[in-house]
Amino acid sequence: MKLNKLVAAAFVACSMLAPSAFADIVTLNPSAANAGAANGSVLSATNLAFQTDKATTNFASLLTIDSAPGAVGVFSATETGFFLVDAFAGAPTSGVGINYNVYALFSITGSGSWLTPTFFSASTAGLTLTATLYGSPGSGSVSPTTPTGGNPYGITPDAADFVLGTANLLLGVNAFATLGPGSGATTVFNALLDFTPATGTTGLGGFWEAPFPFLMDMSTSATGIPPAGGSGTTYVVSGGDTLITTNVTALGAGSGSGNIIFAQEVPEPGSLALVGLALLGLAAARRHFGANA
Repeated sequence: MKLNKLVAAAFVACSMLAPSAFADIVTLNPSAANAGAANGSVLSATNLAFQTDKATTNFASLLTIDSAPGAVGVFSATETGFFLVDAFAGAPTSGVGINYNVYALFSITGSGSWLTPTFFSASTAGLTLTATLYGSPGSGSVSPTTPTGGNPYGITPDAADFVLGTANLLLGVNAFATLGPGSGATTVFNALLDFTPATGTTGLGGFWEAPFPFLMDMSTSATGIPPAGGSGTTYVVSGGDTLITTNVTALGAGSGSGNIIFAQEVPEPGSLALVGLALLGLAAARRHFGANA
């Protein structure tokens, strides 16, 4: 079964690269046969190739910090969930979310500290992210649920879904999460991902037609006290752990949102250093805001 949206996470967050600096136009083809891909097939025979430089997404996730809020020390943190593409920029007839879906299941691991009783900052050292992108053919909708300990991703691929590629963390800066009043919470995540298309999905016969994107600049955020109906981003403290959940809304989409910008060149180390310094300043400002909220 399928829905209308895809890729990215909320372990928590990262402040990151100026995506427009590395954006690149790619051609995607939902009508390609994807011959050679494991279980590959046509995503949509009625939607032809189109060009785009960005996908907008929504997500839901479960972030577990192995400590109560405000504890002193370094603690491990993990986040799992899904990202679902709801649109491709400049491509109103792409068909995504209507005739087919593109989504990703992701897992993020790392460690960090509580800089204030309500602000958890993750270290970039040892931070990992892995994501598997899927194509889901047909007009039915993916039916995700809010990730839980027993259902960590929120989406279970069915027999018709096939792998479009995998992504791993290339660069992340200053991941964090903020606990709000009541049960509300905020997470932000920005990262540069190294993308590897699945065999059979590139070129004229594949979804990633020309040229295939091998980097993805991703930015996501989720926030809010849950309204009536139980959506929003919430937290609880259970068994000494802090559990932050970005819930699935009544419409079936994740309450978190984000962008994935396709990029084909690894930025020069000097450029990355300058961007990193700027982002550290932004992160410091956010920490100050969180401490005084």
